Amino acid sequence: MTNNLLQALKVKRAEITVTLIFILIYCLVSFVNHINFRTSSLDLGMFNQALYSFSHGKMNYFTLDLTGKSPIYFADHFSPLTLLYTPFYFLFGSWTLLVIQIASVILGAMGCYKIARLKMPTMKSPWLVLLFFLAQWAIISALAFDFHNNVVAAMLIPWFFYFQMTKRRWAAILMFVLVILAKENMALWMFFILAGMAVSRGLKDWKENLKLTLRFEFPLMLISLFYFYFVVSKIMPGLSQGEALSQIARFGKLGNSIPEIAKNVILHPIDTFKLLFWSQLTDPLSFGIKKELHWVVFYSGGFALILRPSYLLMLVPIYAQKLFSDNMGMWGINGQYSIEFTPIIALAMIDLAVKLKTNKQRTILWSSAAFLAVLVNFITLKDRTSFWYEATTHDFMKKAHYDSGGLNIAYANKVIHSIPENIPVSASPCFGPRLANRDRLYHFPVINDAQIIVLVKSTRSTYPVTPEQQTEIVNQLIESNQFKIRSNKNDILILERIVPNKPNN
Repeated sequence: MTNNLLQALKVKRAEITVTLIFILIYCLVSFVNHINFRTSSLDLGMFNQALYSFSHGKMNYFTLDLTGKSPIYFADHFSPLTLLYTPFYFLFGSWTLLVIQIASVILGAMGCYKIARLKMPTMKSPWLVLLFFLAQWAIISALAFDFHNNVVAAMLIPWFFYFQMTKRRWAAILMFVLVILAKENMALWMFFILAGMAVSRGLKDWKENLKLTLRFEFPLMLISLFYFYFVVSKIMPGLSQGEALSQIARFGKLGNSIPEIAKNVILHPIDTFKLLFWSQLTDPLSFGIKKELHWVVFYSGGFALILRPSYLLMLVPIYAQKLFSDNMGMWGINGQYSIEFTPIIALAMIDLAVKLKTNKQRTILWSSAAFLAVLVNFITLKDRTSFWYEATTHDFMKKAHYDSGGLNIAYANKVIHSIPENIPVSASPCFGPRLANRDRLYHFPVINDAQIIVLVKSTRSTYPVTPEQQTEIVNQLIESNQFKIRSNKNDILILERIVPNKPNN
């Protein structure tokens, strides 16, 4: 009895230690980037502005659009789940979504851990499951780039499995609803997850399994497909006044609509298969990115997908949305575009470990997999083929990650706090997340009715214009007597409209 208690205490201590270490790492990645103004208008500023609007009982208009238009937020990202975050806005302000994102990752890891404990109750070192999950490269990549709702959705998947396994169907259905409300493409992902769950039962006792599928997975699969089609084909185009959705436009080489894309995939299977491995672009920078994704996935536990193919089925839409895109920035291991691999690979690993005969074999498997996950993360933090990788925002082990990069952080915060909330502002991307507490915030060089323009000159990105182009635009604004210089120091330029527009309260 005493030995069992001591063993339980050791396991619990290991679990807590691993979790706390990764909470610290995640905060060092995400929070340090925000402190040092390395978060951006696109995408944290966009989400923060939506959160500000919803918390004040308003419909958000996406004023950060680079075209200068202001579509409704839900036309660009149909994410009703964002509404549930609004109470936290009053606690954490511009940090709200970063806190929620980290908390969701820890929650997802706990869900996988509970599944592992349920399926392998006698496993000697269950903390290895936590280590394997939390050390995944996709988590660091996502946390290093602002906030995205698909991270939250992905971390709800383990709980969907857990509640389904423990026959708490209503709780599972709640997870299902939250996932599809997170983002428009999550419904399509849920269809394949449900299909994979049904397939994983195998042919043994197929009559009983068919009854279970018809009672649970099949109805939810129908709901997923209908919801996805209705939202993407009807609701979002309606909210955007019928304009083409940027998400669909990413797959221009396959078609300009969902039916057209599906038709080309079906009619040209060989060409479609090639897209999984080879670049469809002529740019030399695009070569090798897809190859990097595949080896990183494989060595981070993806080998379990080959041995448990029902889980590979669950990732079909994730591979497709990444590798069929014309945007090579989506292909590799950067950003939030790979976070969905994390829970599915972990679940496949658990299913694989269950098939092993002894706890010793399971410990060897989890130890090896966790070591590889840590090693792959370490290697990919140092260098990547994937396009647009910035080690400064990712590599929390580098001194440069904690350096201000020449920007006076104290002065930048002072500037942000000096700008009233009731006036329209145009700003450089690094200031967007902190200035999103207003109805009209524009991404420079979009100006529209902005009364104040806040620009960084050289220490941060001036996207989508170069520093030289930014200087030229500023000179034109001053020469045309539209704006005057209010302040120009510490690499921050503030322009003020000479004849201010009346604010719309």
